[in-house]
Amino acid sequence: MKWRSLLSIFFLTSLLGCENPRLHLLNVFKSIDLEVRYNSRAYPLLQDICGRYGPRMAGTEAGTRVEELASLLFRSYGFDNVFFQPFTFNQWQRGSVRLRIDTSGTFTDFPALALAYTPTGNINAPIVDAGNGLPEDYKNMNVTGKIVLIHLGLLPGTPENVRNTHRAQKLSLAIAQGAAGCIAVNPIPGDLPTTGTATLDGGMIKIPAVSISYERGMQLKQSLSKRRCTAVLFTENSSGPAMARNVVARFEGYEFPAETIVVGAHLDSWDISPGALDNASGAVSVLDMARTFKALNLKTRRSIDFVLFMAEEAGHYGSELYVREARHNNRLEGIRYMFNLDMTVNTYGFNLMGRYESEDFFRETGATIHRTDSSFSNTIAHFSYLGSDHAPFLFEGIPTFTPLCRYEEYHTYHTSADTQEYITAPMLTDNVRISAMILYALANTPELPATRFTDEQIRQYLIDNQLQEELVISGDWKWD
Repeated sequence: MKWRSLLSIFFLTSLLGCENPRLHLLNVFKSIDLEVRYNSRAYPLLQDICGRYGPRMAGTEAGTRVEELASLLFRSYGFDNVFFQPFTFNQWQRGSVRLRIDTSGTFTDFPALALAYTPTGNINAPIVDAGNGLPEDYKNMNVTGKIVLIHLGLLPGTPENVRNTHRAQKLSLAIAQGAAGCIAVNPIPGDLPTTGTATLDGGMIKIPAVSISYERGMQLKQSLSKRRCTAVLFTENSSGPAMARNVVARFEGYEFPAETIVVGAHLDSWDISPGALDNASGAVSVLDMARTFKALNLKTRRSIDFVLFMAEEAGHYGSELYVREARHNNRLEGIRYMFNLDMTVNTYGFNLMGRYESEDFFRETGATIHRTDSSFSNTIAHFSYLGSDHAPFLFEGIPTFTPLCRYEEYHTYHTSADTQEYITAPMLTDNVRISAMILYALANTPELPATRFTDEQIRQYLIDNQLQEELVISGDWKWD
């Protein structure tokens, strides 16, 4: 199939002087499409990472090995400027957990997973149903010394104007209300408990907190509506300093080299699975996009940093470090856009995260992508959230966006079932092709569709997108 790659390169190089920018873009997109369809390494790489390295918690041996692999791969693709960004953080280590609940006169074991940064604890207390675990759920409720049952999503019947918040904010609220422990319900059916960070500051939280499956949670909720229920909750966990590294490969722009588009994905996973969807899918996509740019000898006006962040799951440590380093090196002003790939397969459009001024560019470029691949629906969405590596960039006013993706096995999210058998090669090649096309267009457009916000504009953006309350709860609201 190598001849197809050579043919695509011929198409590209023969059109570099094309006077029609839209036609030139279409032909570059066709070259990208062919290169990825016939030469993509994303799927075998995902299988290798998940199968050979397994869970990749930041700061572990497996995490270090996969950082080295990423660096070697970038260099093998032809990147000369590849470097690590090391950092230290407080790493949580999972121990043992046991949850027993009396719903009808007899204690029964409930399968459970500790939420990350849960401490060692052993409590026996009544359970109270705190609904979604949001501020309004605690009104006229005394939870002091009790174990709260909260839903990590939004329960059926919740008013549409209610916005959910991160599990760490929900734990912070429960602790502030005096809860002695927390049982968090996985919002996704699938009979699996989930995990995820429960800390706001990187330290151990003050109460034991565990997750149970959606099915068990709904059963417990029904029991609580009829009778008093008591739980015995035991957890044993620890934490300590650890080191991890971002991996960065710089693709130099020929006209505006000081202007940078960051395309990133987190390379780490939780300890309970190899994290095929979350986030080997995004990490191998970034790697294969980088490979594609080099294989086609693409040229871009602006520079591109292909970044694999570590310790996203523990609290965005890698992306926060990248932003700090950029500020320290006087490069932050040059970062024009951040494209975040977190759990990305089957891309059909883009989430512009409330940057409405950029819609025209994405719709027009998406129409050209559609001409290359008629299955691309060119959907534009606007929903903002803070739970991934785009957040540190968003707080600096830098425009951010993500792919819109279809995935039928989302019940695997943050569970032991997030394994490679749920991912197929077309899922990844679809994402790599579309993401590489939009990245090329963004790095080459004469004028970027959105600019960096001022501090006051950041404040208003966070308010308009209903993110203020979440930041107030976490203690990160700095604008008043």
